Amino acid sequence: MHRSAVAEGFDLDNIVPYFQPILNLNDNSVVSYECLARLVTTNEQMYLPNQFLNLVEKEQCFGQLAQRIFHASAQYFHDINMDWSINISEHDIDDQGFIDFLIDHMADYPNPQRVTLEVVAATAINKPEAFQRFLQLCKTLKIKVFLDHFAAISSNKNHILQLPIDGIKLDGSLVKQLSTNQQAKDFAIHLIELAKANHIQVIAEHIEDNATLMAVKALNVDYGQGYYFSHPQAEAEEVAE
Repeated sequence: MHRSAVAEGFDLDNIVPYFQPILNLNDNSVVSYECLARLVTTNEQMYLPNQFLNLVEKEQCFGQLAQRIFHASAQYFHDINMDWSINISEHDIDDQGFIDFLIDHMADYPNPQRVTLEVVAATAINKPEAFQRFLQLCKTLKIKVFLDHFAAISSNKNHILQLPIDGIKLDGSLVKQLSTNQQAKDFAIHLIELAKANHIQVIAEHIEDNATLMAVKALNVDYGQGYYFSHPQAEAEEVAE
C-alpha cells in the first residue's frame, strides 16, 4: 500500500460503491447486494477502505462518506427490484447531518423496505441510547437494520437480540472456524438459535471455500456472502429488473 498515492487520489467524489451479492444458500439465488465503499482514482487505481479510512477520519467526514455511498447505491438500485445495504459507522448513528439526509432521501424513495443499514454490533453496546434512537428512526422510515461483525460480543448478546433489529451477520473470524473448531461451532449454534427465536435473519459472511460453505449450511444458516461466490464488483450482476 502506498499511502502517499492514496492521499493524492483521495476525494469523496472518487469513492464509489462496489457490489457483493448475498445469496440464499438453499437455492443459490441472489437476494441482496452489499454496497462496499471503494476509492477509485482518476488513473483507475482502486483502494480498499482500510487504505483510505484513515483519511476519512483525518478529514472528519464519516457522515459525508455514508451519504456519498448511500446516495450512489440508492440511485443505482432505484428502479431495480433488489434489496441492498451499506455499512455505516458508529459516528453516523448520531450525526445529525446524516440523519437529516436519511430522512430527506427516504421521503419519496420507492420500497424503503429494500434498504438495509449495517452497523457494527459493538455499537449497540458502546452507544446503546444513540443506537436505540437510530433504530427507532429506521423503523419509522421502514429501513432495515443489521448488526455486522456479530461474534466478538458474548455477555450482551441476549439483550441485543431482543432489540427490534432485522438481522445479524456472523463475523468472518467466527465463520472461518466453523469447520475446524467445535467451540466456535457451539457458539454459532447458540447464536443462530437465539436469532431465529427472535425472527432475526442470519447471514454468514466471508465464506471463502467449500468446506466453510458446508459448515455454514450444516448450521441451517439461510444466507451467505463471500469470495467463494463473488468478489465485490463495479457492476451488480443478476439484478432483477
